[in-house]
Amino acid sequence: MGDVRLRPMPPAGAMLLTMAAVVALAAHLAAAPSLRPGDQIPGLTYEPERGAPHAPLALIVTSVQDGSAAAKADIAAGDVIDRIDGKPIPSVSAVARAVKGDAAKGVELHIRHEGESRYKHLPPVRAKEPHVAENTRRRG
Repeated sequence: MGDVRLRPMPPAGAMLLTMAAVVALAAHLAAAPSLRPGDQIPGLTYEPERGAPHAPLALIVTSVQDGSAAAKADIAAGDVIDRIDGKPIPSVSAVARAVKGDAAKGVELHIRHEGESRYKHLPPVRAKEPHVAENTRRRG
C-alpha cells in the first residue's frame, strides 16, 4: 500500500477559515441574545444567577422600562427576584411558564434589595387593540 500524505492547509486558507468561523459566531451571538423575549418579565429585563449548581435561580434586574408595571411597583435595576408566586425559580424557562400561566392575574415577585425583602405584584399585561382606521368602507 502506498503512503497517503495529507497536505497541510496553506496559511491563507487557514486564515480564511478562521475568519469565516469568527464571523459566523459573531452573527450567531448577535442574533441570539441571552434572553428570549418570552423569557422576560413584562417591563423589566434580568440576568439569571445561580449560587450553587443545584440551587434555585436568582434574577438580577438589569433594566426597568419607564412607565411599566414594574416601574410603578418600584422595582429597580439591581433588585434580586428570588421567588415567583411564592415558589423558588428552578430555571429561566420556568420564568416564562410562570408569567404565561399567570397571564390573567399577573405575578407576585419576591424581591430582595439592600438587605430588605418585599413582595410586589405585577398585574397582567393587556395586549393593545390593533389600530383600525375609522373611515373604512367597502368598494362595491
